[in-house]
Amino acid sequence: MIIYFGISLIGLLMLLINSILYNKEAKGKDRMYKILCVYLTLLFVVELFCHIIGFLKPNSNFFLSHYYFNFQFVLLSLFFYHLFADRRKKIFVLAMLVLVTLFLAYQYYTTPGLYWIFNIYEIGITTLLLMLYAGFSIMEFNRRYSHFCFGLIIYLSCSCFIFMSGNTDLVLTTEPFIVDIWVFNSLFYICYQVMIYREWKVLTGR
Repeated sequence: MIIYFGISLIGLLMLLINSILYNKEAKGKDRMYKILCVYLTLLFVVELFCHIIGFLKPNSNFFLSHYYFNFQFVLLSLFFYHLFADRRKKIFVLAMLVLVTLFLAYQYYTTPGLYWIFNIYEIGITTLLLMLYAGFSIMEFNRRYSHFCFGLIIYLSCSCFIFMSGNTDLVLTTEPFIVDIWVFNSLFYICYQVMIYREWKVLTGR
């Protein structure tokens, strides 16, 4: 398990590096770039607390997933709103942002116990919509932020299944050593951070 935690820490370190790199070059950049700066910074804060609590008290950090998925959904919805040139897509993104936020708020109001476990509706809806937006951008042959969009789709396609199954223990094999399915989430997260870094190099002309 120490090995898996170490792999997860590599992803956290890469997120920190990307957060610093993006914020250092934020001056004079467009709105999408600045939204990514906020996204990466907030993501690092949530991930940091998730690692600390997970290390000190395993399986007691599930509640942080709500901040992770909601911060991600709100900020990246705004990101794609500004990225899309098509007015219909802009309206669709804003409509989904409002409807999903109201739906999730209603869920937590009527079922407070959801706060302490993974909410599969929250995970599924927010993740699939972001993948859809990223797919729209790629299908438009929009070269702006294409590395980020590819990375987002690759990571979310893996993490969606893992997080939606996260209320149960998923171990693929115990012989000759334990292989926990969460290690794949960490590996895909590292790939995601690599794509974010590649996007930074394109955006800054490095």
